[in-house]
Amino acid sequence: MADSKKRNAAAMESGTETVGKMWSPSLYIGSIVSNAEDRVSILPPRIKQSMPSPEPKPGKDGWLYRVLEPYYSLECVNNVMQAMLEGQISSGASWPRKLAEEICSLYKVPVALPTSSGASALHVALLACNLGPQDHVLVPALTMVAVANMVKMVGAKPIYCDSAPGSVNPAKAQLLQKATPRTKAVIVCHTYGIACKEIKAISELCKEKGWWLIEDICEAMGSRADSGELVGSFGDFSVSSLYANKPITAGDGGWVHAKDRKHHDRLKSLINHGFDPAYHFLHFETAPNAKMNGLGAAFVCAQVKTLPSLMEHRGQLASWYREGLAGIAGLECIEQRKHDAPWVFGVETTDRATRDKLRDHLASFGIETRNYFYCLHMEPVNFYGDDVGVYDVVLSQAERLAQVGFYLPTHSFLQKEDVLYICSLLRSFYEPGKVKMEAPRVRGWADAERSKILKPTSS
Repeated sequence: MADSKKRNAAAMESGTETVGKMWSPSLYIGSIVSNAEDRVSILPPRIKQSMPSPEPKPGKDGWLYRVLEPYYSLECVNNVMQAMLEGQISSGASWPRKLAEEICSLYKVPVALPTSSGASALHVALLACNLGPQDHVLVPALTMVAVANMVKMVGAKPIYCDSAPGSVNPAKAQLLQKATPRTKAVIVCHTYGIACKEIKAISELCKEKGWWLIEDICEAMGSRADSGELVGSFGDFSVSSLYANKPITAGDGGWVHAKDRKHHDRLKSLINHGFDPAYHFLHFETAPNAKMNGLGAAFVCAQVKTLPSLMEHRGQLASWYREGLAGIAGLECIEQRKHDAPWVFGVETTDRATRDKLRDHLASFGIETRNYFYCLHMEPVNFYGDDVGVYDVVLSQAERLAQVGFYLPTHSFLQKEDVLYICSLLRSFYEPGKVKMEAPRVRGWADAERSKILKPTSS
């Protein structure tokens, strides 16, 4: 209590906002522990030695190129205005149903339900698999923490699988290495929009073993497997995110879809507190509120039909990056599949120190980047939670990628001149005598381009 009073007093003196007994509340853990070193000082050496370095900061002029930018049209804004004028703003409005129809049409499935996020969509899909405390779920080590979190939230245990050699995703062999008699489900993530090379074989394996297959396409909406089929077409359930950094966006949001019509009623109940259609206020199972609101659905609904063209542009960006970075010794581009249109374009250096220096170099020119994911089995939550010791398991491929990989600006406003400029800055790091291209843009250019798109046309 004394420490709390001291913190609040210090905050008041410095002008920092306080709310109740919380000090500078935010989603960032810095509001709980003010000293960065205190957050990691007691972690095991294996975690401390591999944890990410602090994020690079831009120069005084800020970022010239953000790593991702939300992209949407005037039609999206007009749909939101229409929804507001008609009072169609809640999850019970017509817009979430319209969005579900668009998703069903795109993925050729009978069931799709918009949700509040990609994480809540995964939560609902896992609940539909009827998993319990004795059940194991095979998940990639190299993916976003929400995947492990949702497995834990349904009471099951995530079992972390290594990436296949040369890939960001596990293959069939990596899953079989970690399978146990308690395995009940597999989550395939198509990390960074790179379609899992063996998704067809994994689908067949799951059918053979009687395992549920969930495809997490939060980073892979619109991506295609080598067969040409959309990823999200192979699993019993597929889940996606509509967060602002995705090719299409509701700001926040997501969806879950299923190949079998029989899952419709259960999924519809699970996203809505477990409501039963026959008995409105009788609830037969515990379930979250995972519904999407009407405004978010109205905003994104018109974007679904543009996804194929947006992914075509992603493919063009990948082609430009591969062209611009070809021949740089010590730098490799992210895995290339037959349909090469990753959500973000990644590169991999030879070692951790080089990666950090290269990211600092790019930041000095206003180029924002992001590290590859820190492996899930190495996350500090395992040390503080129920999985003490899991970080001692060595998953060499995923751990190497986490140490040397990062991704570059990849969004729908970028053109060839932007990509080649960014490539010239990477090349100048490895080849100091190389002349850097002139920046083709000025700060704030993406906002200016967005404003052009949103400007009403004169009738």
